Amino acid sequence: MLMGMENRLILQLKQPKILAWVMVLFLLLGIYAITMQTIPNGSGHYFMIDVGETQLVLNLWGSLHSTGYPLYVVLGNILTTVMRMVGISPIIAPALVSLLWGILALTGVYILAYHYTRKAWLSALVIGIFGLTRTIWIHHIIAEIYTFGLLIVVLLLLISLWKNPIRGRIFWLAFIGGIGVAHHRATAMMIPALLYAVYPLFIQHRRKLPQIIVISLLLGMIGFGQYLYMYLRGISGGAWVYGEPQTWDGVWTQFIGTEASRFIGLPQTTDLLIANFNLVNRVLITDMTVIGVGVGIIGLLVGLIYHKKLALAMILTGGAAYVFHVLMYNDVLSALIVPIVLSLAFGWLLLIDAVQRQINPAWMGNLALIPVFIGASWGLINQHLEFMLDVTTDKTGLQVIETLKHAPAGSVVMVTWGPNHFAAGIGRDLTGELAHIDLVDHKADYTRILADGRMLLTPDFTIYTQPPAWWEERLGRIYPVAIAPNLVQIKTTPELADDAPLDGIKMIDSTLTCTDTTRYVHVIWVTGAIPTEDLRVFVHGYPMEGRLMTQADQPAPVYAWRPTTTWMKGEIVRDVYPLERETRDGIFSIRFGMYRITAEGEFENVSEYEIRARCE
Repeated sequence: MLMGMENRLILQLKQPKILAWVMVLFLLLGIYAITMQTIPNGSGHYFMIDVGETQLVLNLWGSLHSTGYPLYVVLGNILTTVMRMVGISPIIAPALVSLLWGILALTGVYILAYHYTRKAWLSALVIGIFGLTRTIWIHHIIAEIYTFGLLIVVLLLLISLWKNPIRGRIFWLAFIGGIGVAHHRATAMMIPALLYAVYPLFIQHRRKLPQIIVISLLLGMIGFGQYLYMYLRGISGGAWVYGEPQTWDGVWTQFIGTEASRFIGLPQTTDLLIANFNLVNRVLITDMTVIGVGVGIIGLLVGLIYHKKLALAMILTGGAAYVFHVLMYNDVLSALIVPIVLSLAFGWLLLIDAVQRQINPAWMGNLALIPVFIGASWGLINQHLEFMLDVTTDKTGLQVIETLKHAPAGSVVMVTWGPNHFAAGIGRDLTGELAHIDLVDHKADYTRILADGRMLLTPDFTIYTQPPAWWEERLGRIYPVAIAPNLVQIKTTPELADDAPLDGIKMIDSTLTCTDTTRYVHVIWVTGAIPTEDLRVFVHGYPMEGRLMTQADQPAPVYAWRPTTTWMKGEIVRDVYPLERETRDGIFSIRFGMYRITAEGEFENVSEYEIRARCE
């Protein structure tokens, strides 16, 4: 019996329609594996902004930002749990969930392409090239929702365009379409193509049309039942639950995607319309190249000759998404870009199929596929590989975690909502490296935190989004100090010296700590009077003999948070200055102090101190 099964499997693999796709799929999987994200996300590229959140939510049964994507979250958590049970990292598992949905989606695209052309190698190779376009490639290797959305789109196309009869075709489309629209509202752009594809059925059953419409609407509404998950997680107090889904108003806010409303609407001026038109086209050209977009459009038009139904359905699929994106959405939305790229990829398929029909004998047409596939694939890999590696290996998230390791136990750390906040959350809730801190975002009640006697910290880089003025709007006068390397403590009362100098800023203590990559100069300053000018800080590393080798100058103390004119009389200001190092960098001493820039543009030292650069 076992031999019989093996023989049947071998026989199936020898059939071109299976062998062709298996070979191309393995090539894609190899490329995806090389570029797969395996670390907490650190990139701020628009593809990556929500990846860290997804890495968390698919491990913790939370809920994502609007519109919540509950079915994706539920299925993703189940798959992630299974993967973790067999030893897969919680960081990698969510990306593998995307890969799984993507493999199923690409396989469905291949099945549809083969169903119409009956050409296995043509279908497999074109879908392989499609898998290397930027938007499709990136979403196979990161934790995001879009391969799941692509799978739904492909299922709708398969059911609507399948040539053989399908029992209850309209009802299946209504049911799956409801799930798709509930997952992402952009799936509604499929409606024109689906109505066109099943229009003959409406004519055939026109006497029952009212019943069909009612039943279809009811089936479509079933898909929205997935939002009950968000309410249940909200009332149960689940971790990483976005918004306030514990109330029905909160669920409704997530459901309608209120936060995205600022991106939706007709451009108010011609210039804005042109800018939106250029934005969408720029994304498509970056994804597919100018030649790829042009060939896709030509192919869809040529396809009307031999495969009218498929070609017109794909024109409607991509066209509706394109028109809506240009006219109604003023940011890049991958859920709209994906169906456009898919439609253009079918244009490639239909054009090559039309050309092959003119080539005799047929084997010459198949042979011509080889250079086309190699050239197109190599071009896309060459164009996108560096980008993929840049965004998936961005170590900013790891650096955030490393910085927050220095936070005192029990402290509350504010990191603005976004990639850095998600990285901190991964360190706290997944890897356990930051289990000693509490994490809040920019919407927290800081007055209450301080009233509870908690130490409130923020990384130094939040000065770019939440500068001291932002904090003072919420807390009144603040007195930030460096509590640890690259960490600023937000204080509402200054620390005053018992014995302050009569005037000027003096150093009253300094120490040195080291890691493998950095020396940290810890300095305690005190001022005798309120400074009348903003002084700068210099930190220089010198060998025993010779010139300056490394430096860490700052425009103001405390990572630019504390210009000296903001200091109180007699105030103690603690600071930490990072000085990069190598294992044997030859640095013997560190000189630091404050300086001014004169009216003539020259540097003038106000104070200077020196310590040994010895790391124990």
